[in-house]
Formats: sequence, structure tokens, C-alpha cells
Amino acid sequence: MICPNCEHETKEGKYCTNCGAHIYLEEAAVAEEGESQSDTTLNNGDFSSTVSTVGKHFASFFMHYLKSPHKARFATQQDIIPAIISIVLFALAVTISFYVVVTSQVGNYFLDIGFLDGFIIPFIQYLLLFAFIIILTFISTKLTAQHMTLQETVTKVGIYTIPFILIFLAGILLTWIRIPFFSVLIPISLLGPVIFIPSFILLESKEKEYGYDRVYVLIAFYFISFVVMSFLLQEMIGRLLGGLFGGLMGDFFQGY
Repeated sequence: MICPNCEHETKEGKYCTNCGAHIYLEEAAVAEEGESQSDTTLNNGDFSSTVSTVGKHFASFFMHYLKSPHKARFATQQDIIPAIISIVLFALAVTISFYVVVTSQVGNYFLDIGFLDGFIIPFIQYLLLFAFIIILTFISTKLTAQHMTLQETVTKVGIYTIPFILIFLAGILLTWIRIPFFSVLIPISLLGPVIFIPSFILLESKEKEYGYDRVYVLIAFYFISFVVMSFLLQEMIGRLLGGLFGGLMGDFFQGY
């Protein structure tokens, strides 16, 4: 079997033994065979089977790149769907943790924050931050004369997000059971999309390019992304303070 990414001969399987790229030849053949055998409309069984197939594919994708995240440099846009799922999972983990901490630790002290302000809006904002980071990373690759499509950028960001999901969850768990010093894992994981992932992508190519110097592009990238991130944090804190003062005023007027 010939790998479509590096064009080396590899053993049969889902991933190339040389570069680690996902090989879709078997899956495509199975899909074509399935389409030729059945032309009926989708029913509940077909939908559940599709969900199961996507779940298995994502599990294989997740474990493969969790074990070897450096192979993201060989990834193509064919893995864009599981990559997007990884981004959504990271955003969910962060915003759910934020909501639980606020409601359990601070909510007992006259802080009234609803599910919309505490989870839904921060979740959307975090996804928008990821979208901004992806677009800014794609623009940076063009400034440094790297040959990368927007779809490939999305895929690489999603793959590089996988280890930071594990780091964030480990930081939350170890902080919750009060193991000292491991709380530092939380800010490290949160800085992943802003600093580490763009750096991995922009510095992974070893070819001589003729664009702008990557160091200066990265410095500009960090500046812009930190400005956007600080704006989102200020807006989030503003919502919390709004809930705080709302609870205070409510308690004040209830006394009269």
C-alpha cells in the first residue's frame, strides 16, 4: 500500500508507518461497496451505525495523536472532522470547569449566575477564540510563505489541541485533590491555543522559505492573540461582577 502523503510503501492499516498520516483507502472502498449494495433511505439503524463509525474513527484518531502529537505535521485536511471535535471537546472542558467552579465555590456567596451567562456564552466565546486563532495562524503561514490551506490549518490546530485536553483535565483533577504545584498545568493548557499550538505549526516546516521571519511573525501573533484573549476575559469577568452586584442588590432590597 502506498501512502498518499509521503508516497512510501507502508503496511495495511489506518495510519502510515512512515509519516503517521491517516490512510483512507480501506474506508473509501468499504463505503463504495456499502453504497453499491444498498440504495435505501437512512433509517434509525443507519444513523446509529454512522454515529458508531464516527465515534470509533474519532477514538482511533484521538489515541493515535495523543500518543504521537508530533505526527500532526504530516496530517492532511482529511482529518478535519475529528480535529474539529477535539477543539469542541477542549472548549467544553474549559467552560464546564469554569461554570462548576463559579457555581459551587462562589455561588454560595450571593452570586447569582445563570446557565446562559455561566456556560453557554463562555462556550461560544471560547469557540470564537479558537476560530480567531485558526484564522490568525493561517494568515501567519501565508506571511511566512508556507504552503498550507485553511482546512489543513484547522486540522493541525485540532490535533495539537489533543495533549492540552489531557493536561487541562489532569490539572483540574490534581488541583481538586489538593496536590501542590500541579495547578500550574491549568494555565499551561489554556495558553496552548494562544502560544504553543501556533508555534508548533509555524515552526514545523524545515524548508527554506522567502516570507517574513517567523520569529517576528510569532511575536506579532502573540501580541494580537493576547489582546483578544484579555478582551474576552474582561467581558467574562464583567458578567461575573454583574451577577455579583445583582445578587447584592437583590439581597439589599429584600430586607425592605
